[in-house]
Amino acid sequence: MPSIPVLPVIESASMVELDDETYWALADRERRMTDWAFEMRGMLEELCGQAN
Repeated sequence: MPSIPVLPVIESASMVELDDETYWALADRERRMTDWAFEMRGMLEELCGQAN
């Protein structure tokens, strides 16, 4: 099973310059990608019969 990569940290101060619409779109995108990744990991564990 591939390990979960360490993602870069984005400081909130660097996001201050984003307009509200872009900020919330980015936050929603991040949440959806995270949800998808956990779902795919669960499927992989189910298919491979592995649980970590």
